[in-house]
Amino acid sequence: MATQDDRSADVQATFCSTLVDEWVRLGVVRAFVAPGSRSTPIALALASNSRIEVHVFHDERSAAFAALGSALRSGRPGLVVCTSGTAATHFHAAIVEADLAGVPMIVVTADRPPELQGVGAPQTIPQDHLYGKFAHWFHDPGVPEAGTETSWRSIARRCVSESETLPKGAVHLNLPFREPLVGTPGSLPPASDEPVDVESVGGLVSDVTTRLANEWSARRPLLIAGRGVTDEVIHAAIERGWPVLAEARTRWRHDVITHFDSLVRQAAFADTDVPELAVRIGDPPASKVLGQWLLRHGVRQVHVSTDGRVYDPDGVIAERLVCEVDDLVPVFGAMESCDRSWTERWSTAESKARASIESGLRSDDMTGVGSVVTFARALPAETALVVSSSMPIRDLEWFAGPLGERQVYSNRGANGIDGVIATAIGVATVHPGPVAVLIGDVATLHDSSSLASLARRRLDIRLLVVDNDGGGIFHHLPQRTTVPDDVFEVLYGTPHGTDFVALAGAHGITAEIVEDRRALEVAASEVGPRVTVVRTERDGDVEAHRRLHRAVAEALES
Repeated sequence: MATQDDRSADVQATFCSTLVDEWVRLGVVRAFVAPGSRSTPIALALASNSRIEVHVFHDERSAAFAALGSALRSGRPGLVVCTSGTAATHFHAAIVEADLAGVPMIVVTADRPPELQGVGAPQTIPQDHLYGKFAHWFHDPGVPEAGTETSWRSIARRCVSESETLPKGAVHLNLPFREPLVGTPGSLPPASDEPVDVESVGGLVSDVTTRLANEWSARRPLLIAGRGVTDEVIHAAIERGWPVLAEARTRWRHDVITHFDSLVRQAAFADTDVPELAVRIGDPPASKVLGQWLLRHGVRQVHVSTDGRVYDPDGVIAERLVCEVDDLVPVFGAMESCDRSWTERWSTAESKARASIESGLRSDDMTGVGSVVTFARALPAETALVVSSSMPIRDLEWFAGPLGERQVYSNRGANGIDGVIATAIGVATVHPGPVAVLIGDVATLHDSSSLASLARRRLDIRLLVVDNDGGGIFHHLPQRTTVPDDVFEVLYGTPHGTDFVALAGAHGITAEIVEDRRALEVAASEVGPRVTVVRTERDGDVEAHRRLHRAVAEALES
């Protein structure tokens, strides 16, 4: 005869099965789970539903960033689950990134029931609103009880709608469970065909389109294209003669300016004819020099986004537009073409910069920038690249030039180096081709726990680790010349002495150190999971950047 405890466990199991069933119906088909006891009801519900992929991670931070990567690639909310207590705190960094980057996530934390709160129960912390404002919606429905079935599907639906409502981000569903934790699901409450209510962005009305077309008909305009721009908008801008400065995460790879960071460093080019208008779409490029150049010349700047996010650290944006990016296509269609000599000036400068950088890279002695660019170009055309937000994204953005159809992902919301490998794993669960990771040594150490079980995931992930034994990015900053060498090395250089081949080998992953360009190209073509290590010298990496910038300056002067 079933006891009251058994019936309670069955109710919990049915509740969790209902959530999962509704999430699957709404297109959430991947779950990233960190193991634990208190999360048993929801973990079992996921494991028993054949329509959802379950990926298990030993570390909660890895699980959360993998969910983030999955959402980056698919556009659908990433679902991540953990047990109660400090396990839930390890989700925080990925939730911050989701908030700042506009990535939908459903974060599920198991919890102790009310009677175990505040009495010293193990693995119990206050989890209400644990992530503060970084979670766009928080809900704790309490321990599931019979008689509340009519609300269960609406809870699941609310999770999806709140994560996808603009601005997109993470939602936090806190689920307290009582023991026993293993129950048998009963009949699920009926599903509804009612569509999920997701806030959409209205189009530009005709008078706004006309106003913008008139205001943007400048002789010397620029379009700065970041993540979120569309091919249609880039094409429309190019048709009107606009130079398009495209950062690495845009998909358009031809007829755009990719070496803008080097170009605007050269006064002879950048300070002669300055733009009258800069329209920025989506996320900003990694280049700080570009923003400083526009600021120095007082260029009127307009920012366009789909969700109202503000990217204005210098406080210079004259107008912010919130609309669907493709609503700008008729704006460009209605405006006059700009001064073609302005367009030709940028095109000529881009050609000279590209030729000089190509020449410099051919003679590069396996520095960080040379390794990143060589590896990226040698990858198969269908590869997705996940790039660390330290030097690799700058190397790729400033010097790689066109990358064909390869899509680039980088956690640029908070610009942290957390969870890069885990993000790539999440991308790889969705992406049909290879996934490459371009990463530095310190970022690899940050996320080394994500190497656990990678060899068993059957994912083609190819990691390039640029190992300069420390924090190479700090050598590009003023601290390098203002802080005494011995202090700098302790606080910023931070040598670690890690053997990354041995580290990868400990996880059963094929790894090697390469010392020449041809070996690096061969390594990029090898099916993963595998780790390729290039050892460089920090000051030498800085000099490689300077050398390439000097080459561009000389080319522009010729």
